[in-house]
Amino acid sequence: ASLGISNGKRWRQLRRFTMSTLRDFGMGRKRMEEWIQEESTHLRAHIESFKATPFDPTFLLSRTVSNVICCLVFGERFSYEDKKFLHLLNIISDMLKFLNSPVGQLYNIFPWLMEHLPGPQHTCFAQVQKLRDFVDMKIQEHKETLDPGSPRDFIDCFLIRINQEKDNPTTEFNNDNLVSTVLNLFMAGTETTSSTIRYALSVLIKYPNIQEKMQNEIESAIGQGCSPSMENRKSLLFTDAVIHEVQRFLDIVPFSLPRYALQDISFRGYTIPKVLAIPR
Repeated sequence: ASLGISNGKRWRQLRRFTMSTLRDFGMGRKRMEEWIQEESTHLRAHIESFKATPFDPTFLLSRTVSNVICCLVFGERFSYEDKKFLHLLNIISDMLKFLNSPVGQLYNIFPWLMEHLPGPQHTCFAQVQKLRDFVDMKIQEHKETLDPGSPRDFIDCFLIRINQEKDNPTTEFNNDNLVSTVLNLFMAGTETTSSTIRYALSVLIKYPNIQEKMQNEIESAIGQGCSPSMENRKSLLFTDAVIHEVQRFLDIVPFSLPRYALQDISFRGYTIPKVLAIPR
């Protein structure tokens, strides 16, 4: 029961709070830009450590993107060698592989049936619990050091809201929804962004002339050794166009999540029963 798979009143409450809080803590603003610039420095240093030898950037890019989300949610970044952080990313990667598999697609459509059949979905459920345990551990750490007058991150704000609505029996602000919303932010934000960057690198390797033209524009507009910012965007028309073309050309999420009816519906002579999952 979370932001990603909820609906109605629950979805509206959690979405409104999440968007407002993330904006307050820098999403789309200068503060988040600084986090991204700092993380890109760590990424660049890690890439340089390979000393021009071949390497797979998949997991490295996931660490980079996840750390920006960690700054928003946990108020801190993790070392690329942090074992708990790496374990978290491994679990997320395994879960996304399952969800993109044929069995995972079947589970999305027939969850009530797949829960009673043998298969990899049960391993996935166990992995989900490990993720929830990790997030719950971070929440407990926040509870022990929480200052309601000075929230540090998304978790602090959610905990404050939980306390404000503790006497409301119909509130959607509880510990379970906090854990689920944090996991939604990681699941939705990490793989989509890191995959886009990874595929963009593949395209630029295939078209070195485009890569060279981008590099020349960046060096001309910003200078060597300087970190780009959103203010530079208006001076990087070709680079901006390439990024948009990569996003258009490489369909990272070809199929959206399934939808389901909140009530029985009659449509063109067909009856769509309540809670029937509809693939997209």
